[in-house]
Amino acid sequence: MRAWLAVMTRYGHAIAIPSTVRVRAAGQLASATELAELDWFCASGTVLEMPLVAADAGELGQLAKDYFHGELAAAHAALIAGRRHWPVITCEDRAAGFRAAGLNVGLLP
Repeated sequence: MRAWLAVMTRYGHAIAIPSTVRVRAAGQLASATELAELDWFCASGTVLEMPLVAADAGELGQLAKDYFHGELAAAHAALIAGRRHWPVITCEDRAAGFRAAGLNVGLLP
């Protein structure tokens, strides 16, 4: 994911990241250096962090239940992608839920 973000931002492509996904990623980082790298990407101007809003709670909960085994970060990504007709960029292991929800999926190399 790091390499993909680096290439996308280098070429000036905008990337939308749900705030729940950023929080989840930050919780999995092993060092302050990795957290600083994530913060740098999110502050770079080419990354748009999409907030979670209370009005989406019902729809988000249903997506999480139906397609993502209760995982809110994945459901948040699906909610945003579905509303905007954007693809979801993910790994093959996680693609099934997004596909089942009717979304376009781009796989990380």
